Order: sequence, then structure tokens, then C-alpha cells
Amino acid sequence: MSRFALTTTTVPGMAALGQLARSLLDLAKALRHRREIKNLAEFDERMLADIGLTRSDVTSALDEPLTCNPSWVLVRSAERHSRAERSPQPTRPLRPVVPMVTPIRRCA
Repeated sequence: MSRFALTTTTVPGMAALGQLARSLLDLAKALRHRREIKNLAEFDERMLADIGLTRSDVTSALDEPLTCNPSWVLVRSAERHSRAERSPQPTRPLRPVVPMVTPIRRCA
């Protein structure tokens, strides 16, 4: 038997075990992010505004179920706030910053 034969055969239940391991890692990541977001809850309104969030954004992220990663709620909220703050594009074309200079014609 070659040494690669073991890697090509599958053990029954291996896929389920891999899925369980991924689920546990995702849950651990979600809990770690939840703990970091709880630290954000201690910030005052000005500090939250500096990073593009509001108090209700942090609260709604912490209201997510334990199995969901609450950081995605904050990412979407910050993107929504940044889009709202952008000024609309000017409707008329802007003047060039550098004036156009015509070449000097010399008389011969």
C-alpha cells in the first residue's frame, strides 16, 4: 500500500467532524468579536462618531444571536453612514486647476 492511499480514502464521519470543527471556530470568532464590541459600548458618542458609528449601531450589533458574527452589523452600519455623509457630485464641470497657456507666436 502506498503512503498516499490513506489520504485518498475517507473515514466515515470525517466530513461531519470537519463541519463541526469549522462551526466551533466560527462560534469562537463570533464570541471574540462580541467581546470586542462590548468594549466599543464603553466609548462615548464622540469617539463612536470618529469611527463612523452610533450608539444604536453598537447596541444592534450586540442584539444579534450568539451564533452570528456581530462585527458584520457594524461594518454595514459604518458603510451606510459613510455613504450618507458623502456630498453629491457637482453637476457642472469643474474648471481646470492649471490655466491653459497658448504658445507665443514670434514674428519672423
